[in-house]
Amino acid sequence: MVTKAQLRIGIATISAAAFATLLAVAGAGPALGHEGHKQDKDPAEAAEAPEVVEPSSEGAAAEPFPVDIGGAFALVDHTGKPVTDADFRGRYMLVFFGYAQCDSICPVGLKHMTEAVDLLGEPGAQVQPILTTVDPKNDTPEALAAHLPTVHPRLVGLTGKPAAIEAAMKSYKVNAKPMGQSWKGTPVISHGSYIYLMGPDGALLSILPPVLSSEAMAGIIARYLT
Repeated sequence: MVTKAQLRIGIATISAAAFATLLAVAGAGPALGHEGHKQDKDPAEAAEAPEVVEPSSEGAAAEPFPVDIGGAFALVDHTGKPVTDADFRGRYMLVFFGYAQCDSICPVGLKHMTEAVDLLGEPGAQVQPILTTVDPKNDTPEALAAHLPTVHPRLVGLTGKPAAIEAAMKSYKVNAKPMGQSWKGTPVISHGSYIYLMGPDGALLSILPPVLSSEAMAGIIARYLT
């Protein structure tokens, strides 16, 4: 479980204006959303950028989030079961859009996201980490079921028909564009790759960069847990 000292270090606040800028980058195009995270610096150094502050006595900021992200979706999970956004009501969601064969930012984002849930200890049971594919052609329920346990035992994978995936991406302001194949013959897809923290009512609480450290991510999430 993450210690109180780690939580104090990990809790970061970002202004509404900064979040609006973050969204602008995420929505400007798939190349900015995905390729923009490929950096010369070590990811740990990049995660030091946000200003770290002490949490307020009120907990999470009461100011409404300045953008409309999230909404209804109807997809299929990695067990083949149809699921909608309503199935996650009462729980927090960490939503990441990516794909199983990605060898760029996806493994980084998923690692930090699931490690953050573990660092929260028992309260982390309220948080459901989710990978929503941007590659429904290859990320069938069977393919996701084989891949997800290699990342984290609690990670849920969502897929579905292309139209359903496109609708979910639109709700979360995520773009994706096929870029060809890697030297291994696997697909390369440029896509928005921020992590969305959604509340028990399905409303957006925060946007987390995938390169943010697991400890910092846990600290931010902890502010919203009851």
